[in-house]
Amino acid sequence: MPDRPLAAPPVHVRVVRFFERRLWLGDTLFKVVPLLLLSALFWMGSSGGSTSGYTTGMLGTSVLLPAMVVLEFLAIAPLALSRIRPGLASGIIAFAALCQMLAMYGPGYSAISVPLAVYACAKYGNRSVSLTYLVTGLIGAVLLGLLMVASASGLTGEPAGGDWGVALTLAVLITGFAAAVVLSAWLFGDLAGRRRREREAIEEKNLLLQRERDQEARLAADAERLRIAREIHDVVSHSMGVMIAQADGGRYVIDQDPVRAGEAFETIGDTGREALTELRRMLGVLREEGALKKRPAPGVSDIPRLVDDVRSSGLEVELNIAEQTLPPLSEGVELALYRIAQEALTNTLKHGGPHAKAFIWLGTDYRAGELTLEISDTGRGATAKNDGAGSGLMGMVERARLYGGTLTAKPKGEESLEAGFAVEARFPLERVRPQGRGR
Repeated sequence: MPDRPLAAPPVHVRVVRFFERRLWLGDTLFKVVPLLLLSALFWMGSSGGSTSGYTTGMLGTSVLLPAMVVLEFLAIAPLALSRIRPGLASGIIAFAALCQMLAMYGPGYSAISVPLAVYACAKYGNRSVSLTYLVTGLIGAVLLGLLMVASASGLTGEPAGGDWGVALTLAVLITGFAAAVVLSAWLFGDLAGRRRREREAIEEKNLLLQRERDQEARLAADAERLRIAREIHDVVSHSMGVMIAQADGGRYVIDQDPVRAGEAFETIGDTGREALTELRRMLGVLREEGALKKRPAPGVSDIPRLVDDVRSSGLEVELNIAEQTLPPLSEGVELALYRIAQEALTNTLKHGGPHAKAFIWLGTDYRAGELTLEISDTGRGATAKNDGAGSGLMGMVERARLYGGTLTAKPKGEESLEAGFAVEARFPLERVRPQGRGR
């Protein structure tokens, strides 16, 4: 069934994403353009239809109109960069506002740019930029109050009506109002900046967690592939060892004893079919979730059948399982015991020689608190320590370690005068029981 195409996001979501990728465009459309339109209306009204190129300032002086228009534009246009470069934008706005006040004309609608710039610095700028333009905005509020006092007093230096108290009160009110607007903008911007940084920190943390989960998933997949490779090695190694031994035996007796030769070839066929079934079962794990559960993994109860297969290859095996001492075992431990026994018998079959004999003992030492599996033989005392692919003996050691156990494999001659090879695996009892089962 083909995958259904992903539905397109709603229009409003696409619009938001469009402007998030183009911050300057959103600020231009929703901040700069409206303020420029208001400012244009203001300048058309303040010029009074003058064609001289001059307009009247706050002190009754003539002010060059084009210069004031340029300053008004410089006090508004940088808002387009307020979220991208808040420090640069605020610096240009502050310079334009200062020039307007020095020209004794005063800002028009461009005064709205100041709290917007302070807000942007507090939200998007670093701490030094934020505090610098907070102080700059407060200084601008004081200068605006002084400009209003100068405007009220006129060029004579006397306030209107000769009352300095009214002029100073007006200056304080204007300064206080402007400072309150600047401070409020900074506080709101600082709060929004803190939330933005917290959100970014959470998003970064989530990204790191996602990367860790992906890494864990990759490691788990690698571990699963290694486990399957180890299973395939054990199945193929054992089955091929049995098949080779049977083929060699059948070749030698085919003329003298055709019946035995036929039995040998029948064993080869049975072993090959069983190996193929095992391989299909394990490879199914790669294609289908839960495929491994369709057929139980081999365990302790399958060791006698394993021994019978090896015996049919001509190797004499003595098996002793102290079943009455065995605790309930988890499926993983049972599989480990089976594979260790299988690998050890396969090595004996390969390297023990024609007169080798193998011994298997499985039981529990409750005084030591251990489950013990011993496989030894009377062969030549050599084994394949490593098959070149990281399996073999290393695979047996890894299986034991997986459940907190240990495994030793060495020639018996190191501790006795007997020839042969010995493998001993020990598992702590607290690690072999199924989860949720007590003693």
